[in-house]
Amino acid sequence: MTQLAHLTRLLAKLGKKPNIAPTPSRLVYQENKLRVLGYAPAGKQRGHSPLPVLIINSLINKYYILDLTPGKSFVAYLAGEGIPVYMIDWGVPDAGDARLTLAYHVNHYLRRVVESVCADAGVEQVILLGYCMGGTLSLMYTALHPARVAGLVLLATPVDFANDAILNLWTRREYFDVDKLVDTFGNPPEQLLQSTFMMMKPTKNITKYVDLLQHADNEDFVETFLAFDYWVNDVVSLPGETFRQFVKWCYQENQLVQGKLRLGRRTVKLEQIAVPVLNVVANHDDVVPRVSSEALMGLVGSREKELLAVNGGHHGLSIGKSAVEVVWPRIAAWVRERRAG
Repeated sequence: MTQLAHLTRLLAKLGKKPNIAPTPSRLVYQENKLRVLGYAPAGKQRGHSPLPVLIINSLINKYYILDLTPGKSFVAYLAGEGIPVYMIDWGVPDAGDARLTLAYHVNHYLRRVVESVCADAGVEQVILLGYCMGGTLSLMYTALHPARVAGLVLLATPVDFANDAILNLWTRREYFDVDKLVDTFGNPPEQLLQSTFMMMKPTKNITKYVDLLQHADNEDFVETFLAFDYWVNDVVSLPGETFRQFVKWCYQENQLVQGKLRLGRRTVKLEQIAVPVLNVVANHDDVVPRVSSEALMGLVGSREKELLAVNGGHHGLSIGKSAVEVVWPRIAAWVRERRAG
């Protein structure tokens, strides 16, 4: 096929919705905007039946980054390894959700979700898999409600916010008045959140299309690019009060690592986490720097804890080459090693 033919085929795909979230699922639980999707194991069991994995995504961005396209779906990979998978879709908040707090997400939503997954799977415990902010929520939940958690897998999870990463700099009190933003808008505008991440690498918004043209003859590259670009622009906000509290308590005050973060009447103490932990970090993550995630290893009380560092960036942990070749297989093996406590 000639270069012109490749470009013609590429142009025909531009503007069309890509084949996203392709893995068949069923609705397991729903409350307000939140949904829990269940994915049946598709592969042969290896030895004992593995515990189900509950994926907790970030409140920012849509859930399907972990079920992006055929061949680039972490969910499909785990299911193909015989592992029952459940995933939270937080949905799209509206003005009526603006006052939902961080404590409500952890103590109410996550508690209900974990209970529903355990009931659906017929088990007493699950393995939590948290991605980015979802990993931070998973840590908070496990520290406060450990009974139904058999293990923790964390992907690019911010823990220690005392570093000079660009988001940490931008959210400092002297630069960012989160109270004024939330008091004015309620939920932070989607365009503001999107532009924040776009400005972290402003030239990438131009050079990525050069990369696309240079790889127009690579169908796998094109399909992944278009699906990922669709996901990046499929912007979602989060409840304003949760945003306010996360920015203040984590980014500005770093309460989590200091053992000062209170949710409701209880304080989150990371040293009280005793379940096995697999902490996956990216060496070149500009959203959640490795040092932020790596700090967890000295904070949790778990005897069994593993740090897996791979090359790549923030989203490389979910859909990149390192994800497919290293991260996915290691997580699947780690999950199969677990037993209910």
